[in-house]
Amino acid sequence: MSAITSVGQWRAWQRRALPRLPSGRVLEMAHGTGDTLIDLAEAGFQPIGIDQSPYMGGIARRKLARRGLRLPLVRGRAEALPFASGSFPAIVATFPTEYIIEPKALAEFHRVLQSAQPASGRPAGRLVFVPVARITGDSMAHRLAAWLFSATGQAGPWPPQVEARYRAARFRARTESDLLPWSEVVIVIAEKADG
Repeated sequence: MSAITSVGQWRAWQRRALPRLPSGRVLEMAHGTGDTLIDLAEAGFQPIGIDQSPYMGGIARRKLARRGLRLPLVRGRAEALPFASGSFPAIVATFPTEYIIEPKALAEFHRVLQSAQPASGRPAGRLVFVPVARITGDSMAHRLAAWLFSATGQAGPWPPQVEARYRAARFRARTESDLLPWSEVVIVIAEKADG
């Protein structure tokens, strides 16, 4: 459904998060069917996926196995991440539900992201997520897809207080957008601020 309503751009939108991630281990929140996990692995990251749904976990495992990938998949919730403090240099999520701005989840993201160590050159942990995109093409197909995409709630509006919520949770947050040939995708980058 997402591929149809996005006029085939869904995967391109998801991939817009990858260049904004530091190298190394990445926790993907709500991994779904595993597409972003595959992209992460193919780009040289060491991804770990977490999802609350055992159904999505099964789909992702089969999809990963078809690609010859054995990646750690964990069942869990954003509000109680089963990882030690400082475990990850990065967290990524694409088209998450509003759990991504809930205070309990933000506290957990802050906890599991690594702290900056300026003396060693280690940067603060970073969370990157793609909340929304919109279709901008002018063709009849694009206008129909934009209407369908909007009707499913995937085109926003996204809560305007995203950056303020992240700042309150001790992150330095900013919003960027990328223009693609027939669409625009929004990316939020939040870096852990210690203290």
